[in-house]
Amino acid sequence: MMQLYVSGNSPYARRARLAVREGGLLHSVEEIMIRNFGQLNDAGPGGKIPILICDDGTSLCESLIITRYLNTLADGQLLPVEGGALLRCLEVESVASVLMDSLFVRSMENNRREESQRSAELLDREIARSKRCYDRLEELLDASDHQVSLASIAVICALGYANWRAAEDHWPKGRLNLKNYFEHFMARPAFAETAPVF
Repeated sequence: MMQLYVSGNSPYARRARLAVREGGLLHSVEEIMIRNFGQLNDAGPGGKIPILICDDGTSLCESLIITRYLNTLADGQLLPVEGGALLRCLEVESVASVLMDSLFVRSMENNRREESQRSAELLDREIARSKRCYDRLEELLDASDHQVSLASIAVICALGYANWRAAEDHWPKGRLNLKNYFEHFMARPAFAETAPVF
């Protein structure tokens, strides 16, 4: 059985956890919830979560790579096959990925640095980047699209992380399409049970 090292509130780990659940792979992946990052020392060189240890011992340590591999194991059901639909899905996933990274940078700056050492310039830049991503997702997404994909997974993980670490963004304000999209997917059991706790 494969082993997936995760932590409860990591949006990156949540992407992998959702790919496992929505890809029907719970029978072949054991989730290992870490409490101490020292646990990762023997799991791979990256020292970050998620990490997937495959059946043959191969260690995958980047969420985008892990979710692509899990999609392959799930017979490709988490990505469309047709070219145009695939490109649209990848565009949404790419914007959601940038949003997640932007939120993570802000969180590290706000929560891991003393206030006197924080960079106002960096925070302003990332706040603007996050806003552009929210706005683009509002444009790209169709609230009636209920297809679970690596794109919808990435969007919900990024927005859930925003609710936790960047509540001051008030991202649903003026973005009804995005708000409805989020609420629909959060009603699914897999999305609800992997939501960050804060």
